[in-house]
Amino acid sequence: MKKLTVFILSLFMMLMGGSQSVLANSRIDASAAIMADASTGQIIYKQNVDKALPVASITKLLTILVIEDEIQQKQLSWDTQVKITPEIAAISNDAAYSSIGLKSGQSYSVRTLINAALVKSADGATVALATATGDGTDEFNLKMMQKAKKIGMTKTNIVNSVGLDNGDMKSFKLADLPNNAANTMSARDVAILSQYFVTHYPELLQITAQKEVKFQIAKDQVKTEKNLNKMLPGEQYAVKGVTIDGLKTGTSDSAGACFASTGKYQGHRIITVILHSKGSNKDNRFKATQNLYKILKTEDHLQKIKVPSSVTTRKVANSVEKTMKLTPQHVTIWSPYDTKTNYTLGTQYKKKKLEAPIWKGERVGSLRITSDQLETLNGEPLTYSLYSANDVRRGNFWQRLLH
Repeated sequence: MKKLTVFILSLFMMLMGGSQSVLANSRIDASAAIMADASTGQIIYKQNVDKALPVASITKLLTILVIEDEIQQKQLSWDTQVKITPEIAAISNDAAYSSIGLKSGQSYSVRTLINAALVKSADGATVALATATGDGTDEFNLKMMQKAKKIGMTKTNIVNSVGLDNGDMKSFKLADLPNNAANTMSARDVAILSQYFVTHYPELLQITAQKEVKFQIAKDQVKTEKNLNKMLPGEQYAVKGVTIDGLKTGTSDSAGACFASTGKYQGHRIITVILHSKGSNKDNRFKATQNLYKILKTEDHLQKIKVPSSVTTRKVANSVEKTMKLTPQHVTIWSPYDTKTNYTLGTQYKKKKLEAPIWKGERVGSLRITSDQLETLNGEPLTYSLYSANDVRRGNFWQRLLH
């Protein structure tokens, strides 16, 4: 267990609106909503975030994480060819589903299927991915649940890889569950899932940011499909000053219209989640997301906190110099207006004793900020990595002896 050194600093800072935006109740026209900073996990706004609700095709984000893990473990590659069975084709060619018409007997690359799952939300393509290593529905569900638990999702239940009701899965339905059984997650879990998605596999944002994709369905058949995300730059519900590049829509009778998004605002990657937006218009999920950004823009700002010199200057052993400099010298939090808040700052180092050589940019520990008025997705303090500001060379015999 790494030793945790904690020190208390009374920092009376003017912050915007207290915890009003975090604790706000039912200001967004949806069953649940959350907004958080992807880097620190700081919650900026929350509404009914811990109730498990149907999430429909938002499920596919978790499915893709499992597939990415299998790629990392070399069970699959982006170029692995997956053959479409008649059972998968039955889902992929059902007009009642989100489909691109994959052909039975035809093989498609994992890359193509991931594009189809994330951009078009293609159900058949998602089932094909879930079966790519020979898993049945039960086996892949177990992988998804294990992944969810590992990354801190505590209110998630998985019925299938797609997000359809069990009864709509045709030959892939589970006989021991009712037809109306559906995948459920809390809004907090969806935000944790989204945060993991963008921080561990940021290359996937190159897929989710595409406005449209061409799919080679057969030798003589190419389909062009538009991204279902209407908040991408230049699209109907784009937000001024925000560059949204993901993530995933979800729609079903039980889930209503849902949307998990991510985008850059003032240099920070933001995550938003809307579950079951109110009203019959599916675009209300985008309007609700716009309202989350309106709250952020009008009620919160980035508050700069100076990191004390006792943190940024540390003793180092066996080096030319007695001390070393650490960065950053300032960190930021999202803060409401006009509130004084006491903060507790703590440091946690990778090693009890810092010892040369240490290279510039090397992570040596972390800074932790806690307050009753700050909340994170995982309930932990806000955490920022501490890095060496320069190379710290190993000293000669006499320098090491003296230091």
